[in-house]
Amino acid sequence: MPKAPVNHPAAGIVPNTQAMRADGRPMAGEHGPASGPLDRYISLLELVAAFPGALILTDVSTLSGLPKTTAHRLLTGLARAGLVEGGGRRGAYQLGDRLVRLLHNSAADGWISALARPHLEALSARIGETSYLCRVVGHRVQVVTSEAPAAQWRTFVQPRVEMAPHAAATAKAILAFQDEALVSEALAEPLPRLTAHTVTDPARIRDIYAKAREDGFATCVSEIDEGLGALGVPVREPGGRVLYSLGVTGPVQRIMDQRWEERVSAMKEVAGALATTLAAGSAIAART
Repeated sequence: MPKAPVNHPAAGIVPNTQAMRADGRPMAGEHGPASGPLDRYISLLELVAAFPGALILTDVSTLSGLPKTTAHRLLTGLARAGLVEGGGRRGAYQLGDRLVRLLHNSAADGWISALARPHLEALSARIGETSYLCRVVGHRVQVVTSEAPAAQWRTFVQPRVEMAPHAAATAKAILAFQDEALVSEALAEPLPRLTAHTVTDPARIRDIYAKAREDGFATCVSEIDEGLGALGVPVREPGGRVLYSLGVTGPVQRIMDQRWEERVSAMKEVAGALATTLAAGSAIAART
């Protein structure tokens, strides 16, 4: 009796034609073992997360084991939900704004603070003022961590403190780069007049946001507390997304003296380095 070929089922060895996930686990194919349609969506998200900005439709089809038409249909659904971006004429796929926000919003502050602290320490040592990192959570802006060379200013920027969307420099520096729906939510909250300098009219606040977008920084001059000043710059991710901002604060006469432009320049430099660090941390956190 002739021997069965080694790749014949009778030989007990069959080729593995099932596609694998980025972490080595098998992916569900179009008709292969699967837990349902949701598993295929998640599988594609895992692929895009593993190769951000690198996969085109053909790659996704090859790696997932799905027909190109099926991969395109699933990716289109993910794009409509804001979970992936790109593809088609816009090139490679990457995680969408909605999903990235979810990852950052749900992230524990621990790894963010650990990665940000060296940058804040360097900035505070360089300019001699309290520095801090904020992030957007939903439509609110909160302090993540701070570094204060002078203890009396630390109370203004404690972790989890919520920054006033209409007055805080760091809140302006983030909200200036958000879509209108999120801005409307933020400005729908009560906007109390905290000092004589606080702006509470939503139309004027939007003008302030527009100026911050144009200038690349925002200010707070006695708008929260008389005599307290602050500068805020956006932390732009490689794709231009703004989920964080970097701030410095202290006595208004110091923060806004003749060297304020030097401070803004230093902050922008640190914000650029911080953006790279946080993007790398976010990619690692998404895998854990």
